Amino acid sequence: MPDSARTRVIVSAQIVVEPEDVEGLGRNELVLILGSMPQDGAELDRLVTKIFEVEASAAALPETYRGPFRRALIDELAGRRIPVLEVPQSTRFADLIDTVNRFQASPDSVRFNRMLTMQQSLVAALGPNQPVTALLSRLAKVCGGGAGMLRASGEVEASEGVLPFRLLLEEIADSRFPEIEVNVSGWNALAIRFAESTNRPVRWLLVGSRREQFVSSYVRAAARVTASLIDATDRIDVLVANQDQAVRSSVLSQLLDLNPYDNPDVLAGRAASLGVTFAREVRVLDIVRFGPRTVSGTLATPLEERISRAFIKFGATVLVSRRSSSTAVLVEAEPRVRDQALSYLAAEDSGLVMGLGRAITHVRDVSTSHYDAVLALQQARLQAGTRVFSYDDFKFTTRLLAHVGLERMAEWSTDIMGPLKDKPILVEALDAFFEAELDVMAAAKALHIHHNSLRYRLQKIEEIVGGTLRSPDVIAAVQLARLAEQASTAAGRSVRRPAQRQAGVARGAAAVESPLDRSETEAPTGLGAVPID
Repeated sequence: MPDSARTRVIVSAQIVVEPEDVEGLGRNELVLILGSMPQDGAELDRLVTKIFEVEASAAALPETYRGPFRRALIDELAGRRIPVLEVPQSTRFADLIDTVNRFQASPDSVRFNRMLTMQQSLVAALGPNQPVTALLSRLAKVCGGGAGMLRASGEVEASEGVLPFRLLLEEIADSRFPEIEVNVSGWNALAIRFAESTNRPVRWLLVGSRREQFVSSYVRAAARVTASLIDATDRIDVLVANQDQAVRSSVLSQLLDLNPYDNPDVLAGRAASLGVTFAREVRVLDIVRFGPRTVSGTLATPLEERISRAFIKFGATVLVSRRSSSTAVLVEAEPRVRDQALSYLAAEDSGLVMGLGRAITHVRDVSTSHYDAVLALQQARLQAGTRVFSYDDFKFTTRLLAHVGLERMAEWSTDIMGPLKDKPILVEALDAFFEAELDVMAAAKALHIHHNSLRYRLQKIEEIVGGTLRSPDVIAAVQLARLAEQASTAAGRSVRRPAQRQAGVARGAAAVESPLDRSETEAPTGLGAVPID
């Protein structure tokens, strides 16, 4: 090295780890080039040109640097009269920065400039598609050690370099402190704790090395900045996921409330943009959860999110919307995939009861499949131990109710059940009577009343409905009316008279004409039946 090079003034030092770091170089700096730079001829030209333009004092390469452009880099710098230094393997670049800055500035400004450079380097890692992995890689390079993200369960989410994760977890597993310095089996490491949230379990950011006194103030600052950036990316991910869920929920809500005679093309396009193309089987579920709410663990996560995560886990397309008393779910998937997701949900949460509607082939029938799901859910609740009930399992009366249409049946049911609405004791007696399969003695026992008391109540019901509960026709009418009323309440939908069908407008594939659809002015008689030609 010529004597003139030895007299050059160095005012600061900066590490070049990635190509974008070149833009931050300043005048009279010592440029510390890590072994990963440059990777090609374009990066070589850019680096050399920038070093020359800013009149850098010198460049330094690690002793172990054997990259393909090493010779070319040294020759290019030497050709422009830029001194090139070789840093021994035992000397860290971070120590060089400390030494240079200590001689050139006050302690506060040294610390500020150094931390600013480090922070800029870490922020630059947020560009890639995998920001956490990129941040860990940059943290490992900046600190000269290994870095990783570790779950409390022992699962390593991502890592860069070598770390004894199992040994470190044994030291920090039971700690509630946000930051811990660990020394175990010759390893020196710093662990920063990420608190549990509804979206992620407890996790630890780890950075460590076998070097003595590894956890310096610089390493602490780098780890804290990295933790802050990872936390920021987590929050952004949650925001994006919430926005996506809101869009999906809105589209499903509109599909559920779609009038059968409305033009569904716009909603069909929106659904298709979310992956609902009907290329696979599409069904709608209605899901409720019974039992006390859990405030921690898996069940602390909102039900809608857990449902989405379960179906996505198995490769299904899903739309989820919270209704007044249940959660509606549209699923497009092969039956095997859908059943796997349902089994996963049932195993994850023993309080879930799920009803599954019929398969549909167009968005216009989404509400129809949902009505089926509501009825299926009712059937599941009536059968002890049943967690999932499907439209395919419906008996004749329930399938009839499903095909006539819940809103229409609920409207008809008011002619029978309406007068009973303000008489809950009679409704309770009727439900017990049907559940006991018309056995008065068994129903009275279930209600804990004398059988004569139950007979009296059933007699009052017969007077109201205008027929005897020994007649098959009356029994069928009352039972269907009660089922329709229960299903309508569970669906949380207002019962309205169907709109007059316009000429030339095709009905949905699942719609079925009923006797009362013959005329809006034709009044029902008796138990809601009308003469049929």
